[in-house]
Amino acid sequence: MKTQVYQIILFVAALFFLPRPVQGSETRDTVSNLGLRTYFGTVTSGGQGLADVAVSDGMQVVYTDSAGYYHMYSTCGGDFIFISLPAGYAARLPDGTASYYRPLSGPSGPRRYDFDLPKLSSLEDCHTLIVGADPQVAYPEELPLLDGLLTDLKAHVSSDYADQSVYGMLLGDMVGSLSQETPSLVDIRQRFEDLGIPFFYVAGNHDMDLDIRSNQGSKRTFEAHYGPRYYSFNRGKVHYVVLDDVFSTGRAGGYIGYLDEQQLQWLEQDLARIAHGSLVIVSLHIPTYSVAARNGEYGKEDIKKALQNRQALYRILAPFRVHILAAHEHYQENFVLQDNLHEHVHAAMSGIFWQAPYNSDGTPLGYSVYEINGDSISWYFKAAGLPKDRQFVAYMPGWDKNNPDALIANVWNYDPSWQVYWYEDGVKMGAMRSSTGWDPDIVQYVAANRHNFRYKYIGAGPTAHLFYALPRNRNARIKIEVIDRFKRSYFLTPKKIDIEPH
Repeated sequence: MKTQVYQIILFVAALFFLPRPVQGSETRDTVSNLGLRTYFGTVTSGGQGLADVAVSDGMQVVYTDSAGYYHMYSTCGGDFIFISLPAGYAARLPDGTASYYRPLSGPSGPRRYDFDLPKLSSLEDCHTLIVGADPQVAYPEELPLLDGLLTDLKAHVSSDYADQSVYGMLLGDMVGSLSQETPSLVDIRQRFEDLGIPFFYVAGNHDMDLDIRSNQGSKRTFEAHYGPRYYSFNRGKVHYVVLDDVFSTGRAGGYIGYLDEQQLQWLEQDLARIAHGSLVIVSLHIPTYSVAARNGEYGKEDIKKALQNRQALYRILAPFRVHILAAHEHYQENFVLQDNLHEHVHAAMSGIFWQAPYNSDGTPLGYSVYEINGDSISWYFKAAGLPKDRQFVAYMPGWDKNNPDALIANVWNYDPSWQVYWYEDGVKMGAMRSSTGWDPDIVQYVAANRHNFRYKYIGAGPTAHLFYALPRNRNARIKIEVIDRFKRSYFLTPKKIDIEPH
């Protein structure tokens, strides 16, 4: 009843108060697309209607009736009708196209968009999510480097998850710039699709159109190849949300971390029928939080590197158990913001723009793996070319000129629930001390190779996931133990100073 009343009010408002479409050279992405539109259709599987499926034009959300039928009046001016893909139904159609959205096309009158979803053999309560960030391929010669990383990803999935449903999430910055002819957005998407894993995609700042006057329309090229810039879907018992928080300022290359009001209103509706306490995974490009904020230095936050209206997002997400998946920073970081709110900032697949085998914090090139079992979740980082139980790197004294007497461990995926210890001749000596510092591998690699870098401004950066200890006997047999939040232990013998950096 409420939906019908809302549609009637919207219809009347559109008739009497909305401006008529503007004629002339104005782009279709501004006021010319604000006229009233009517959309309707069905959501079915094998001819059987699916009830209570959320359908959206990007602003409002309506639900299918018992026969799978939906109907809406729209003034959104968006480019898609999309559904929140129900659990148990395939994300891809037999021809490989996405099953959950339809590009808008045709005359201005009522338009029909039907969805017929292939049914899966199970609800996929147990499934795995592979998360990659910032492939950011700018030149053809970088493609083999990405291909090597994807070869590792495919082999890891085949060996560890061959009997389980696996999905992928790519967190934006597919290419260096949309102005480059090759590799294109299509080239990068095809490489990920060739893995045989259904991928979902997030828009990044490098995937943004620059020849626009405002944020509206700034992702038109991305949407042409990847679909809606924000949407949701369900796998097993998890509700997934993808958002676009790269807000164009209209200046070439200008953007801030910001969620526009239309997305926030859509998100409120999208979550309205999700049970409180459910596991919700939100993916976006620019992180919501920052190291500066964690240190209480809010004035040092860069508006390009943190979501400016994050508190509005947090309030909407408050009733749920939420994991936010972010990218953009080219380092690995975890923020435990509240008991029910975790943010994971993912190291770039490209590291420091394919100029080194590391990110700025020393995290190697790789991807993250999230294992879903019902409504519980666990995760780990997978470094390309290394076994999955390699979760850190360790150094004997002498590697860091600023701490020449210290053992050092760089625990890539650390969060405050992890523990780090060191042993001498098999005796546990105690916990290592956490401190911000510089990873020796990336520091030495940059020093040795900077003259060959394509970009002279890039290099190593500080990180807070370094750990230090002063050994009592540097000649003892030393090991370091790291225990993650899931009580999994990892051991490693530190590298001696006479071993060359990678």
